[in-house]
Amino acid sequence: MTAALEVRGMVKAYGGARALDGLDLHVAAGEVHALLGQNGCGKSTLVKALTGVHSPDTGTAAVFGRELTYPVTAPHTHGIAVIHQDIGLVDQMTVLENLGVNAGYGTRLLGPVSTRREKRVYADLMERLGMALPFDVLVADLAPAERSLLAVVRAMRLLEAHEGDGQLFILDEPTAALSGGEAEKLLALMRRMAELGAGVVFISHRLAEVMTVCDSMTVMRGGKAVTSSPIAQTTREDIVAAMLGRRMEDFFPDPPAEPLRSGVASAKARLVVDGVSGNVVRDVTFTVHAGEVVGITGLAGMGQEELPGLIAGVSAPKAGYTSVDGMRLRSRSPREAIDAGVALVPGNRLRDGCWIAGSAAENLTLPILTRFSRPWGIDSAAEFTHARARMVEVGTRPDDPTLPMAAFSGGNQQKVVFAKWLQTRPGVLLLDEPTQGVDPGAAHDLLEDVVQTAEAGSAVVVFSGDHEQLAAICHRVLVLHHGRLVAEVTRASGDLNEATLLHACETPAAA
Repeated sequence: MTAALEVRGMVKAYGGARALDGLDLHVAAGEVHALLGQNGCGKSTLVKALTGVHSPDTGTAAVFGRELTYPVTAPHTHGIAVIHQDIGLVDQMTVLENLGVNAGYGTRLLGPVSTRREKRVYADLMERLGMALPFDVLVADLAPAERSLLAVVRAMRLLEAHEGDGQLFILDEPTAALSGGEAEKLLALMRRMAELGAGVVFISHRLAEVMTVCDSMTVMRGGKAVTSSPIAQTTREDIVAAMLGRRMEDFFPDPPAEPLRSGVASAKARLVVDGVSGNVVRDVTFTVHAGEVVGITGLAGMGQEELPGLIAGVSAPKAGYTSVDGMRLRSRSPREAIDAGVALVPGNRLRDGCWIAGSAAENLTLPILTRFSRPWGIDSAAEFTHARARMVEVGTRPDDPTLPMAAFSGGNQQKVVFAKWLQTRPGVLLLDEPTQGVDPGAAHDLLEDVVQTAEAGSAVVVFSGDHEQLAAICHRVLVLHHGRLVAEVTRASGDLNEATLLHACETPAAA
């Protein structure tokens, strides 16, 4: 079978540490191939080597038989396109403008732009892919899945503008921010791309999606390919074992002991949300007790993305109020919420959760910086010691507080963000997609921290579209539909499982 991508013996070292250690990888044309592994295993380094960000020290790579020369310049001229989770669209430009700017509007420098011709070109592309997007709509008004589909069409147009047979698409965590229903649209498009003869590399931590859409897989660990096989000949348990280098008995930790007995509160009510409304959320009311882990879910755009900010004071509700430990929050600001004991781990850690250019210590100690303030300034030694201890607690690797956040893998960045807020010992912990873009090993560690925080007496609320995760760690899950709470599924009922939650989200009237 024709190789869409053939990597042989690729090595890349940084300061003596090998990010790629003799990597061999084969991706066939016409297949969706999963590239799996924990954060820091070398996946990102491989993508950077193929796209010219770095050059490998040794080794070769070929795309449809065409050997790459290093450093790679203009990867699209080699038939390579990468679609990242952060897809780089301009919100205030239309769909057509975002498509055209990437390919020079199909014309030479300073040449006239034919909007009609460009629409025909993209309409033909979309028809081949079995999809359609409105050309004159602003990207800001598109649904998340539509934005991802747009990025694929844009990449395909750029590749087709250059001669050469065979296209290699690398999709790096493209579904991380999408709900199950939204992700299905992108997964279907990936299959269609493969059916048209392209090679598709799917980098993801969502193993359920991998098992559904992929033809084959390779697991990387320590810069090497430790196993490759057809998906039909492996199991999810085998994949996780290969990623971790050991068997993992359970994907998720057990939830803490049930804090409520016989429907009567035997635990303190720590968080009360009463009639809160926002742009999408409407008249939401619920209570979370000490020791409880409560999930909130729904399809994309149903309100679970907005609700964390309304509770944490990031945005002011249009109606209703939030109380913490019996005290109503009045100023509706993040500062007041933090002082009341509310901690929010945001869903987009790079945008909202950390200062990527700052060190791990600078990020971690920001909420408690006054502890290290001295008449002469900040006590750097004390700050370092404290940050190092917190990083060790959450299992950050490496546990060096002086490193910039950009030097850490996504999972370890998330551990630093967790440590930043867990050190405040919050009475209420709000987690927005806490393991998004995080490998199974790091996710297990983070969720262990969540369980321990609840066991210590915090009220924990997890906002997520990962129904399997919610069913595993929550005492109960609330379902939002068009901004309203329409269902509650409890562990005590015996019905808290992935299928029930998906049904409640998609058919709220029957929930």
